[in-house]
Amino acid sequence: MIHYRVHMKTRVTLTLDPEVSHRGKLAARARGTTFSGLIEQLLTNETVSSSKRRTSFREKWKGKMALSKKTGPRVEHLKKKYQLEG
Repeated sequence: MIHYRVHMKTRVTLTLDPEVSHRGKLAARARGTTFSGLIEQLLTNETVSSSKRRTSFREKWKGKMALSKKTGPRVEHLKKKYQLEG
């Protein structure tokens, strides 16, 4: 007996600005795919990359900002929460 894996697709209705829709269709054509295929690709890339690893606030902003010279309970709480020195 041969078993075939059936890939079912779900129909989704999107409401887009006409210009966005037009540019999306042009981009899909340029990539050799359908508009639906392009949307599926973009959503797959977005959801796979964001679910693989979440970057912490500290990792994302490390070295991009200077700590304030201010002190107080709120500042101390944030320093402790995000393991910041200073």
